[in-house]
Amino acid sequence: MFGQKDKQTFPISSSSKSDNAQIKTLISEGCKFEGDLFSPDYTRIDGNVIGHLRGEGGLVIGEKGVIEGDVSSVEVVVYGNVNGNIKAHKLEIKRGGSVMGDIAVDNLIMEHGSKFNGQSKMTETTEQNMISEKEETPEVEEEV
Repeated sequence: MFGQKDKQTFPISSSSKSDNAQIKTLISEGCKFEGDLFSPDYTRIDGNVIGHLRGEGGLVIGEKGVIEGDVSSVEVVVYGNVNGNIKAHKLEIKRGGSVMGDIAVDNLIMEHGSKFNGQSKMTETTEQNMISEKEETPEVEEEV
């Protein structure tokens, strides 16, 4: 009871990179954060953030979440509103989600009822780059 901190975790969407990944940082509804934010783990934003977000794991912008700034992370899931540019390996814009800004992504998933207004640039995934590099590199045989 006392002296023990219960660490509450929240599962991310079922279509996300890992079903075992857990949200460790939460900016809840009603909170307002101004400034740049970096998070090494999965983060969920249900409040308002004015500034740039950068994450090494993933970012989930909840239904009530509003971001006024650029977002950069491996995985970004948008249920709320982002007014800024997004750079991610995987971007999911869910029904009711809105992105107003440019995106640079490897994978883009948009549900019916989501909104996107901006320019998009899709890059090839690392796996595809590795395959094409293998095809271009000739194999050298050693003589015995």
